[in-house]
Amino acid sequence: MPSGPMRQSLRKLMGSNKARKKHRVGVVRRRRRRIIILIFALLFVLCTLIVMIAAASLPVTTVSLSDLSRVEFSGFNSDGFATAFTDDAAVDELLSRVKKDHEKSWLDAADIEDADYAKFRQSLSFSVTRSTGLSNGDTINVVGRCDEKLAKKLKLDIKDSTGTFTVEGLADAKTVTLDEVFEGLEVSYEGISPGITVSLQNTSRHPLIGKMTFVLEDPKRSYANGDTLSVRAQFTEEMCMESGFSVEVPSEQCVREYVVAADSEYVRSAANLPKGFVKEAVEAGKRAFNDANEYGVRIFCEANLVPVYVDSKATFTYGKINYVSSYFKSVFPEKAGELGLAYNDLDIIYDVRISQADGVSTTAYAAVRFSDIIKNGDGSYTYDLSSPQILSASYFSERVKKNVVDSYMNSYDVERVSP
Repeated sequence: MPSGPMRQSLRKLMGSNKARKKHRVGVVRRRRRRIIILIFALLFVLCTLIVMIAAASLPVTTVSLSDLSRVEFSGFNSDGFATAFTDDAAVDELLSRVKKDHEKSWLDAADIEDADYAKFRQSLSFSVTRSTGLSNGDTINVVGRCDEKLAKKLKLDIKDSTGTFTVEGLADAKTVTLDEVFEGLEVSYEGISPGITVSLQNTSRHPLIGKMTFVLEDPKRSYANGDTLSVRAQFTEEMCMESGFSVEVPSEQCVREYVVAADSEYVRSAANLPKGFVKEAVEAGKRAFNDANEYGVRIFCEANLVPVYVDSKATFTYGKINYVSSYFKSVFPEKAGELGLAYNDLDIIYDVRISQADGVSTTAYAAVRFSDIIKNGDGSYTYDLSSPQILSASYFSERVKKNVVDSYMNSYDVERVSP
């Protein structure tokens, strides 16, 4: 048995160990509480961050492209047209809503600029799979397209690019026939064939026809009797829709032919010259030989003769005038109306004795021309033989013929005629 003092020492030692043990337990418990508190604090912070990130993330908006389109129907029932457009109001509403959501966010919206919204709007386009020959009640598909990368950037989830629309509102049209279109057209001819000009006047009071424009197809500078000309009526679908009328054929096929017929025409063949006209013209042409000095010097020089002058003046006179030949010329239709070309000519060549004061003489050749012989609608003729003039004169007959006949072969039909 331990003595009293020893037992007292043992009791103190045991009490000290218990105290230390109790102290250690307290320390461990306090550390555990701190760790738990720290863990809970970290969890709280983490949850707060998760909530904040979730709250700060941009919402994704689901979009059907067809909801951003509108379709306009025009034309008439059974002949309608469809055109797809961007529905600006719907796009404005969508982008305004999306932009507000982006402005509330401070994380994902950082790289989105105002220009992105405008670019997305510009990227929108719509088309219809069937656009013509529509009737009320028909269904058509509208296909939309956009910049998909830009849509993803704006957090737009494009679900449907195709939508269905029902045709409606097309009026029943009243049809205008081809005869009705041209009923009020006045075709007028002015001038003398083949120098006829054509004028068109729309006199119709019809709501549609009165607004049409009538034009000559493949117009020419001038026309001749018997020519066929084509007139086309020009109109648009918009004009038809505004008036409530349609035409049985499209504008490209709305054509009618007319045969040119004027009251008068230039004679185009020698066979159509009035009886006795050439003989009458031959006699009238002789009146042109009244001033031999006009061509005398040249004719004598060509004949190697020396002109004689009295008081510094030529002294040439004409002698007997003889008919040599005559030619009727009619201008080619394609040349009709060209500057310097008459529609027809009668050229008469004469030989004539020309002499001067010293008695020397020679034979010369000269041509007289009459132009514009016209046959009227009543069968009569109009021409003027009152003022004949020499057109060409020379010592050489072939030069005269070349000047007034041969040089015109590329522009005229030439026929030799006799009185």
